[in-house]
Amino acid sequence: MAMKIGVFGGTFNPIHNSHLYLAREYADQLKLDRVVIVPSYIPPHKQVDNLASGEDRLAMCRLATKDLPLFHVTDFEIQQKGKSYTYKTLRHIQEKYPGAELYLIMGSDMFMTVQDWRLAPEIFKMATLCAAEREQGELTLMEIHRQVLENQGARCVLINIQAQPLSSTQVRQMIAAGEDVSRLLHPDVWEYIVTHGLYRKP
Repeated sequence: MAMKIGVFGGTFNPIHNSHLYLAREYADQLKLDRVVIVPSYIPPHKQVDNLASGEDRLAMCRLATKDLPLFHVTDFEIQQKGKSYTYKTLRHIQEKYPGAELYLIMGSDMFMTVQDWRLAPEIFKMATLCAAEREQGELTLMEIHRQVLENQGARCVLINIQAQPLSSTQVRQMIAAGEDVSRLLHPDVWEYIVTHGLYRKP
């Protein structure tokens, strides 16, 4: 039986508990054998304020998943430098795990625009697209968009799990305002942020 691998990319600036919840839910519902966490170097699809270095974000991802044996953090996109493109990452993972079935995990915002990504038809061939709503009530629109994507050759799985509206942007804003965000992060990630003075106002 082919190995089933979830691929969960993002800026992870910083990685927070909602990221981990989403990835664990996918791993459970799709019966994944492994989840590969892929911090991007420079995200091509959005502008990010106060972007921590690739090394810092990579370290935080490793700290957040160190007790989750199913999870593996790759530095592929960080090492590539420049803009991070999903089709390149999927090719790399295909080479590393020959014959594996790949499941590309994303939030609703990415799912609604994935057809516009670089070499989207190649992405559709390499991986099944997996998405969940970020805000309550998005699932109906996502079901409609699923049909659009499947007409373009994509394979899609929508998981109906509890919406996770928390964003890294909110976490950064709270840190900059001096608020306590320890409940939103793995304890070691919070300690790393404090120790390295990340996301504070200059």
